[in-house]
Amino acid sequence: MLHYLKHLATPLIMGLTMIGLALQGPYAWLGFAALVICSVAGDGLLPDDLSKPAYRRKWILNALLYLTLPILLGVLALFAWTTGSGADDFLGIGALVGRAFDYDMFAARASEQWPHRIGAILSVGLSVAGYGTNVAHELTHRTWDPRAMFIGRWLLGQSLNADFAIEHVYGHHETVATEKDPATARRGESVYAFAVRSVVYGHLSAWRLELNRLARRKRSAFSPQNRMLSGYGISLAYIAVFAVAGGWVGALYFLAQGLFARFILEVVNYMEHYGLIRVAGRPVAPRHSWNTNRAMSSLLLFSLTRHSAHHEKGDLPFWKLEPYPGAPEMPFGYLTTIFVCLVPPLWERLMAPRLLHWDKTQASAEESALARVHNQQSGVAQLVQSAGAAAAG
Repeated sequence: MLHYLKHLATPLIMGLTMIGLALQGPYAWLGFAALVICSVAGDGLLPDDLSKPAYRRKWILNALLYLTLPILLGVLALFAWTTGSGADDFLGIGALVGRAFDYDMFAARASEQWPHRIGAILSVGLSVAGYGTNVAHELTHRTWDPRAMFIGRWLLGQSLNADFAIEHVYGHHETVATEKDPATARRGESVYAFAVRSVVYGHLSAWRLELNRLARRKRSAFSPQNRMLSGYGISLAYIAVFAVAGGWVGALYFLAQGLFARFILEVVNYMEHYGLIRVAGRPVAPRHSWNTNRAMSSLLLFSLTRHSAHHEKGDLPFWKLEPYPGAPEMPFGYLTTIFVCLVPPLWERLMAPRLLHWDKTQASAEESALARVHNQQSGVAQLVQSAGAAAAG
């Protein structure tokens, strides 16, 4: 039963996020702080998780995934309430909390200071990215299940992400680790340049894939079946709700957390495949993704950390993913690695030796030849030096 209960960790942290939003003030940072501390400290203190439990009650695991949407709707409702002013009482939340706990949310909101509003944005955005987008990633791979797709797409709408369910499933999984993939970072490319490129070209790729699908079905680009347009509609619905709660300020706050959550997704894309190379048309193997078996990251992220196994067989549910300890290894757990990515010189210093090790021990002969070219073009001193030595030898 412990293997089932451990997956309650992220929903419980969402409870702290909601408490922080209700109390406001410095407590608005509670969700962000809890996620960071649990993830970073847990990964540092706990041994790697190489377990392969045999789950018999799959319905419990699915129920935990499906609960994500109502839980995050609760988080967003509280966040929307905090964007109001005066006597505004979105959904009657302030009156309800006052009666239940004898706490004046209106007074707390009136005295709120802007640094704590940033804390609320970061807490909600990290929750949407680490919980909502991650679960949406799991659910939107279940293309045969309308319920999973519905929940997944409404979760993605919280991070302004109409394209992920299309480009990730039908694009990224086909082109991963090749130059055609917008979501594979190139050697020497900073996370900031990558994020812009990935968003723009990933979005264009999603449109191309969707228009091709509609054309095969002889449907117009403006058909109600256009999943890009309906994805925009989902995000607009959230924006409208926040506008009702807090006017244009509410809409801006939703956009702020959504953009932050989307950026976190792109940082994750960046570190999951950075610098890895595959010859187009060749099978995707575990060596084409950076993997980690850090226990807390795996627990909080529903085994997204077993990314090498996920790309080997993308339709497997998270509880069937293998740990693959021999796959390319990230330097740290997920959240710690995210922080390192934000400092490009530090990231390059850590990853250059790992890429060179990959070139020598895991790359095929064709991949190794491509790697020498990529190393020369990377602008990273250690990689350029290695390419020069290889050419001289």
